[in-house]
Amino acid sequence: MMELLIDISSPEKPSYGSRPANDAKPSIDLLDDRSSDIDALLGCPVLVAGLDGRPAAPVSPVSPVSLGALGPSVASTVLRRTNNIPKAMQHDVTYVIPKVKLARAQEVAQPGPLRLPSEDPFAAIRDALSTGYTSSQASQRAQANLIISYTLEVASGVVEAVHKELSQVEGPYKLELRKINKWSYLRITASEKNIPKLVCAVQDTTNDLISDEAVRVSGIFQEPPARLKSSSQVVLIIAQSGHARPILQLGPGTDNDPERPESFQKYTAKLNDHVHRGLKKAGRLPLALNLRVQLGSCMLRTYPQGREVYKYSDFHAMVKNPRAAAWLKTSIGNEIVAIRLLDFIRDDVESPFKPTTNQIFSSTHVLPDYAFEANSQVASFNAPIVDKSHRGRGQGAYELSNVTVSAAADKFADLDIINLSVGKNLDWQLQAFDQERSAKAFPNVVRYLSTAKVHFECPDRPHDLDVYPRVILATDNLVAGYLKDVAVKTIYRYKWKSSSYIVQVAVNRRWETISAMCSGQVPTVNLSVSFFGEDWDSEGDAAGIVWGSELENLLEEGDASMDPKGIDRVAHFLQTVRDVRNVLDPFFQNGGLC
Repeated sequence: MMELLIDISSPEKPSYGSRPANDAKPSIDLLDDRSSDIDALLGCPVLVAGLDGRPAAPVSPVSPVSLGALGPSVASTVLRRTNNIPKAMQHDVTYVIPKVKLARAQEVAQPGPLRLPSEDPFAAIRDALSTGYTSSQASQRAQANLIISYTLEVASGVVEAVHKELSQVEGPYKLELRKINKWSYLRITASEKNIPKLVCAVQDTTNDLISDEAVRVSGIFQEPPARLKSSSQVVLIIAQSGHARPILQLGPGTDNDPERPESFQKYTAKLNDHVHRGLKKAGRLPLALNLRVQLGSCMLRTYPQGREVYKYSDFHAMVKNPRAAAWLKTSIGNEIVAIRLLDFIRDDVESPFKPTTNQIFSSTHVLPDYAFEANSQVASFNAPIVDKSHRGRGQGAYELSNVTVSAAADKFADLDIINLSVGKNLDWQLQAFDQERSAKAFPNVVRYLSTAKVHFECPDRPHDLDVYPRVILATDNLVAGYLKDVAVKTIYRYKWKSSSYIVQVAVNRRWETISAMCSGQVPTVNLSVSFFGEDWDSEGDAAGIVWGSELENLLEEGDASMDPKGIDRVAHFLQTVRDVRNVLDPFFQNGGLC
């Protein structure tokens, strides 16, 4: 078992309680090759933080024992998460400190439980940035050391990851990555006032990195079907690529709602918690995140070969296997589906899609934007097609502008979630990309796309699907050979009802290569549908810092209480995603296999 060890001390004076006369005062460098400093580490008092974040009564220091070289069996304060927390205290994070085996087979007496504040620890860090200190407060400094008790490689990797993540938030404290022999540990130096909050932040980050749940979750969540019979089965439709699209067949009989492997309530609770933790974790990092929900068809990439028909319970168990992998096919439908869907959005009196601006009073008058997309094996490149002359539709000169990149390597893993909805025509995926970093990694592609020439005839007929900009690129350029699956997109954006969420419907004209596009070959027409918030694109700002401690600047509160928490906002957001999916679902009766 991996263990998290925290010791806390003051380099300037004893902390919280008297020390035995023969107990050496902890040195600045508690973890040194010298045994006296390791002895001093073991003599550190354990700081116990109360529920309000203030230091509670001190815990007696453990007896110093010389350990020699620091290793996995090092003696210190071991903080291990417990699962038997009473329901009344589930909003608190509780740790216990068990006995620790020493190198000389001696044991340390068990201190009492350590109760951590229930507030968001990273909000505490951000709050500390604007906190003023008097000269006397600044002089009262304390230290904490993070040690991971596990194998050398894993322990050092976790400690270094924690240091990298926390170092991106500047504040009135010091983070040092140190080593003794080959073992890494993290030292935190801050005022005694702020050290409990920083310890909370370190523990929260470390637990995210080493939690068993994070390892088990495959990123595929299975939404229970609305209807199910005991004779229902899931059939895998195998594509030419070998990837499989699961389709639910209800089967004969009248018996409805047999026992299911997972209830809808349990599914939503797990999904809400996973998304909430992912957003909170993203909120610690200053990334230029592009956060989107894509609708499409879930395709199984890895699954047991030779079997194409499953009982629903067997299929559910198969997808839960960690070896199962999937991706979302976001190019769905065809030209007929595009016409039917856009007619409904623009003209149906029951359409929940509204203009994004008060300047337009009807969805019928919403005009599209245009964009160019190209894909390689490792990334997707997108560029708006804009009127650089600003003379108005039908009169301007157009060009590709502001190329952005979505690279698989730059996904934020905790927000890469596929929702598989067997029984529905549409599935969905939540993803976050650091687009700013990605664009810098492909300068040759960005430079090549900037040379494009754009011809746009009849832009005064924006709703005709055969009217769209023509993009011309040099086909003899080496970059052209690496780009496949290129598209010119007509993009409509609508508000979902009266919310701040945006539904984007793009009509795509696709070609297999740059050469096919430039030679005038007839494109394939399909759709892509995405969902996002008005202010989700951080555009270089520190995304999480402006999201708010309860995600109030990212997600709507919905119908929650007077003071909705982050988890309430996530639940409302995910229900809105399901509502959008349910409205669009009937237009894709073939399961998006076009």
